Amino acid sequence: MENEISNRIWVTRYLMVIGIVVLHLPPYQPLSEVGGSLFSYVKAFFSYGVFRATVPVLTVMSGYLIFKAGLQYDTRKLLLTKIRSILVPLVLWNIPPAAAVYLIQKYGLLSHSFSAELYPVTLMGWVNALTGLSAAPINYPLNFLRDLFVISALTPVVWLILKKIPYIGLAVIAIVYYFNLDGQLVLRNSMLVSFYIGALAAHKNWNVLALDKYAIPLLCVFILFSAFLIFFKVENRELFRFAAPFLVWPAMSLVTNLKFATVLLRHAKSSFFTFLAHGPIILVLWLLFSSLPMNIPYYVYWLVAPILTVVFLAWLCRVFKQRMPRLASVMLGNR
Repeated sequence: MENEISNRIWVTRYLMVIGIVVLHLPPYQPLSEVGGSLFSYVKAFFSYGVFRATVPVLTVMSGYLIFKAGLQYDTRKLLLTKIRSILVPLVLWNIPPAAAVYLIQKYGLLSHSFSAELYPVTLMGWVNALTGLSAAPINYPLNFLRDLFVISALTPVVWLILKKIPYIGLAVIAIVYYFNLDGQLVLRNSMLVSFYIGALAAHKNWNVLALDKYAIPLLCVFILFSAFLIFFKVENRELFRFAAPFLVWPAMSLVTNLKFATVLLRHAKSSFFTFLAHGPIILVLWLLFSSLPMNIPYYVYWLVAPILTVVFLAWLCRVFKQRMPRLASVMLGNR
């Protein structure tokens, strides 16, 4: 069973990262503006429905793995591990795009509007660009790592609650989330609830395969839920985020039985590299696509860019680890 769970975690993590790549494809289109074509609804179905499950699923798995590994028993080891595996990659993978954006803005090299103003230089502008302290980092997908590091650092508090009042504690965490009692500590504070659920599953030794027998109906519920959000243009997707792990995880049992899962498992170790590097790649592909002299439909970019990005980064990750193993170890958090 442990091997089955481990393999499913690897496959699920990689699929979620691929979903994040699709989710972040430019340009941004508000849900309220969706319409006018079938493709617009298809894109929204994945961008505002299906792949909005990625962060809660990954967060639940993070809480589960931390507590399964026993890191809650040693705060010093926990912090050192998470500094190395989350904080260091967060900063290092923001430095190159921050330097590039600084030069672009200083010398007016592109007319593209970036998420941060790095020229002229301000202290908080650069702190946020590199760490996401109070605003999205320049490598914007990495805001997930910012919140994940903070939540991971709160593991001793979560552990204290789990020992004393495990199920009541879930209600307490939900109250903290609902009333935003954590303030700016966790920017996407629904992750607090997801992390706690994963920790609770590990602490109480839940049978995490128990819902597999309902995989097909749960997958149908997930698809219908995603479609509902798009059809009625529901902006508040919090309920979907909380339900998603309980729908997606059992449904993954259907994927792990396919030959496709073998391919995913073979390349799954490039998932973190793909997550860290995909933001700049899809932006470069978008700038290249936008500058093409011929008029090519946007859906071509939307379909091709994720495939190119995932395949290229899987190859680049392998080369990076082979040619520069020490640097790769540091930049990938010892993965």
